[in-house]
Amino acid sequence: MERRALGLVCATLLVASTIVEAAGHIDTAAKFLTAWGRGNWEELATVAADRVIVSVGGKESLIHVSAKKTDVTLVPPFKGLTTVRTEGKVTGVSVDEITVKVRGEEKKGRGTLLLEELAGKLAVVKLVVR
Repeated sequence: MERRALGLVCATLLVASTIVEAAGHIDTAAKFLTAWGRGNWEELATVAADRVIVSVGGKESLIHVSAKKTDVTLVPPFKGLTTVRTEGKVTGVSVDEITVKVRGEEKKGRGTLLLEELAGKLAVVKLVVR
């Protein structure tokens, strides 16, 4: 009986840590998209790499956070955030509906935010819009 209880406790802790990990990624992605959409560079810097690559239709643009420059903008609203897993580990966040504007052209579709741990915190490093 003790083995079953120990197994149940371990399984519960694993599920809880996975939920916390996923929540952190979702929170970071939502904060990134909200800050980017509002042009809030200070808040954006707390959840993004210094340079975030935005790939739209195979062409790459850049959000240069510290320089407060970008040639791609988010057109609010965005909808539907879910985690993306690679080999069981959360590696990004999928966006069901996102619209970005690059050099005057709007592109609407699904997106994927890729996140990495940088300097001890989660940060968005890339956005791919399909």
